[in-house]
Amino acid sequence: MSSQIRENLQKFFVLGISYRKTALDVRGRFSLTQMDQEALLRDAKEYGIEGLIVLSTCNRTEIYAHTSDKDLVQKLFLNYCKGDEKDFRYNGYTIKGSDCIKHLYEVCSGIDSQIVGDFQIVGQVKNAYQLSEKYQMINSFLNRLFSFVFKASKKIKNETELSRGAASVSHAAVQYIKDKVSDLESANYLLFGTGEIGKDTCSNLVKHMANRSLTLVNRNVERAEALAKKFDINYRAMSHLTEEVKKAEVIIVATGAPHPTLMKEHFEDTTDCKLVLDLSVPRNVDMAIDSLENVLVISVDELSEHTSEAMQQRLTCIPQAEEIIDDSIREFYGWLEVTFLSPVIVALKDNLNKIRDKELEYHRPKMSDDELKRVEKITSNLMNKIARACISHLKDHHKTQSSPMETLNMIFQEPETK
Repeated sequence: MSSQIRENLQKFFVLGISYRKTALDVRGRFSLTQMDQEALLRDAKEYGIEGLIVLSTCNRTEIYAHTSDKDLVQKLFLNYCKGDEKDFRYNGYTIKGSDCIKHLYEVCSGIDSQIVGDFQIVGQVKNAYQLSEKYQMINSFLNRLFSFVFKASKKIKNETELSRGAASVSHAAVQYIKDKVSDLESANYLLFGTGEIGKDTCSNLVKHMANRSLTLVNRNVERAEALAKKFDINYRAMSHLTEEVKKAEVIIVATGAPHPTLMKEHFEDTTDCKLVLDLSVPRNVDMAIDSLENVLVISVDELSEHTSEAMQQRLTCIPQAEEIIDDSIREFYGWLEVTFLSPVIVALKDNLNKIRDKELEYHRPKMSDDELKRVEKITSNLMNKIARACISHLKDHHKTQSSPMETLNMIFQEPETK
């Protein structure tokens, strides 16, 4: 790999915070709302950053950037989250260059996920990518890299069993309920929140539990109504939340708000035992609810520890997925080399054609039309063969050259006249 390509790769980095190193409450401080993400992208564009993508999920908040100014990106990130520089220095990470590329592939494939094989993440990455496109923060490097990553992720999903079984937070929530709730068919369920995770959870509950004793509550009642009609279940307005909490044995919170939405007062006069699953980051279930004797609160992190046999089997698929990733990374590096050499190849062909044209012009008066056509064909073939040989040589040896263009200029420089 040439020094120029290495320099270009070093401009690509990710800084972030994730489940690997950081507890749920700290991750919540670094979570970014949709409005925060858009504001950060606008600022990045104003500051002239080449390319930037903001990813904020229940597992991680990450900023992928292609720029030389890492400090500016970190400053923008800290401007929009509740965590401070000290928190980030202790809990966060920065990964650069080739390591960052491998990290991105592993995130999008579900290998680097709190629930291994969680393919919900690739949809979240695509949404983040599209948001950056909207704000014109995708440069050619990010465009091609993420194209390779999404293609590899799709291949892993189709050709391996990495996502077989419960492979997302919503699947894990349903699996937990199936394992822990003895009276599945007779229990009453409340799903609070109908965003992406909420819709996925609703679908899985209906599919796996054949239970219509499920009620949806959402701040936007029209959204709850639409989802309820799709699955032939009940929905209620936010004003009935306390009433529905009292009726439900199992409560799933997937509101995705930057603050608690299910409060202790919603459990007023409640004496029945209840299971509460909080699928949100930051946590959307008020910490005070944990102190209620008859209520068990399970967080995202605790759900991830509840692994089934199917999830254990997915671990055996990781080597196969990594082979697909390694092949895709090699293809991407090949694209980088071709892109880097493209102006050199164009210049090479231009130089060869100038030499050919100059010689033909000199000999043209001495040849008939038929002779000229034959010579033009011969010299054209000859130039193409020389070009291919030079291009092959440049591809093989540019890795050790400081500049292929300098090498090319040396080959074709005019000899000094004495």
